[in-house]
Amino acid sequence: MAIREQPSHDPFGEWAKRKGRAGRRKVTSGARPAGNGLRFAFYGRTSTTGHQDRRTSYGWQREAADSLITGEGAIVADYFDAGCSREVPWSRRPQAAALLEALTARTFDAIVVGEYERAFSGNQFAALAPLLDAHGIRLWLPEAFGPIDMNEPAHRALMMMLGAQSRREVLRARHRVLAAMRIQACEQGRYLGGRPPYGYRLVDAGPHPNQAHAQWGRRLRRLDPDPLTAPHVRWIFARRLSGVSVARIARELNERGVPCPSRVDQKRNPHRSGQGWTLNTVATILENPRYTGRQVWDRQAGFDDTTAGWAISKKPAHPALVSDADFVAAQTIRAARPTRDGSVRVYLLAGLLLCGLCQRRMDSHWVNGRSGYRCRHGYNSTKPRSPDAPKNLYLREDQLFDELLRQLSPRRGEARSPHELVAHLKRNGLAIVCDRSSCTVVGNNEEEPAIGTTSQIELFASPMG
Repeated sequence: MAIREQPSHDPFGEWAKRKGRAGRRKVTSGARPAGNGLRFAFYGRTSTTGHQDRRTSYGWQREAADSLITGEGAIVADYFDAGCSREVPWSRRPQAAALLEALTARTFDAIVVGEYERAFSGNQFAALAPLLDAHGIRLWLPEAFGPIDMNEPAHRALMMMLGAQSRREVLRARHRVLAAMRIQACEQGRYLGGRPPYGYRLVDAGPHPNQAHAQWGRRLRRLDPDPLTAPHVRWIFARRLSGVSVARIARELNERGVPCPSRVDQKRNPHRSGQGWTLNTVATILENPRYTGRQVWDRQAGFDDTTAGWAISKKPAHPALVSDADFVAAQTIRAARPTRDGSVRVYLLAGLLLCGLCQRRMDSHWVNGRSGYRCRHGYNSTKPRSPDAPKNLYLREDQLFDELLRQLSPRRGEARSPHELVAHLKRNGLAIVCDRSSCTVVGNNEEEPAIGTTSQIELFASPMG
């Protein structure tokens, strides 16, 4: 009569374990039993949380680590960083930093990782090795089939090769991604993500060109004029083209009660008050070439030398809110500041004067019915003035011209009037460094005088006198 085994609490689980053990190789006689082996701390990492499954990434890394230390010990502590780039040093990774702090507690004897690139990049291990040696902790790597010994030439060469390979992988991936996105923006005019500019909204643009992504239900999107905000963008460009200053445009928008961009899209701007338009908000709209209908990518400043400037589509990719000609014209406008009597104040030396005390460019300043220049040495009304800060520097334009022409024209002959002097300075890339008693003409980024120096000239009996 057949005797049936009593079922366990998990019959299928017990069967699966038996089948798994039957297919495994036996541990060699030289291996340590797990019960008396080393205590390992496992470290793993995943770069992102939005595009990678944390559990899957942890699972395969942990499996590789378990396979490496089979018969040598057991993992007693887990440290896994999610959403950390390999370029970030260990001290700035939350779980890696916690692992380093636990070294002194001696709760484990070695560290094991599932793959070198999951833990290190470049020469990070070389910088970490002295600390591990000081605490008697060895690193186990699958690529080395066991512990790393930096006293072994072969292991040092291996770690150098892995570091270089890791760095090369990052650079290649970065180059491929950036190059592909640049082509998609320039040649295809594809919308590559991010928030839509004020005046636009996102609409469906058809199925994704990648067949696999299309089967998953992904679709392209493009910009389309927002019926609520697009008229305001057109109005901003029209006012600018009529010669209105950026500050006045912002003020008029606030007076009309037009919601500013952060108020229209509060969900994406929780850090902004949304109270009203600012000068920078209007200036940003006026400088955005997307309003011509072209797709633009990579407008931000590059973080290294691999960037090649803005990527602008060769042809329109969405409806334009302003023509090419009007957009270019808006970039060249410098609004005049009319006075009460309708006249325009002119500052011939604007941008050419540098403060000799703080090296800042001096501001144009109208006082006592004449053009002048001042430097407040970085002080503004939003912060208290330091008691030891130097007094404001005030210079009169007419006195500056008189002295500069007297000193320079007889010797150089290039400048016989204020306009000729200004033209000469701009043509030769020169500037004027001034303090309370002297002014020096210098070249760009030069410390030595370029064409002459007015030494210890008593320009002013009193400020703006």
